[in-house]
Amino acid sequence: MILAYAFLAAASSLGAAEDNSVQNAYALCRVMDGTGLASSPCEVSGWGQSVTTTIDMTSSEARKLCAQIASEMKQRGVGFRQGWTLQIKSPYSGTNSIAFCNL
Repeated sequence: MILAYAFLAAASSLGAAEDNSVQNAYALCRVMDGTGLASSPCEVSGWGQSVTTTIDMTSSEARKLCAQIASEMKQRGVGFRQGWTLQIKSPYSGTNSIAFCNL
């Protein structure tokens, strides 16, 4: 829950621009990295249409956070083209995501 509050506070810097998915993805990464809770730098894949962050949390917590972030992006009018996802990994999950959601 603390991460959700940290994210919401930092997300105030994001702006709306539905046709700028890649730029919005990098902005989301800056927010995620800015919380200080990520275990490694956030990554954007324009080709894979994904934002990937690594945070030390359980898969249950990650699924909740993912849904909260996606909802917050929509509420703030920060748009992503269809197909973009947020993927959350654990430092212990290797290359596997522990949660993902559509942005």
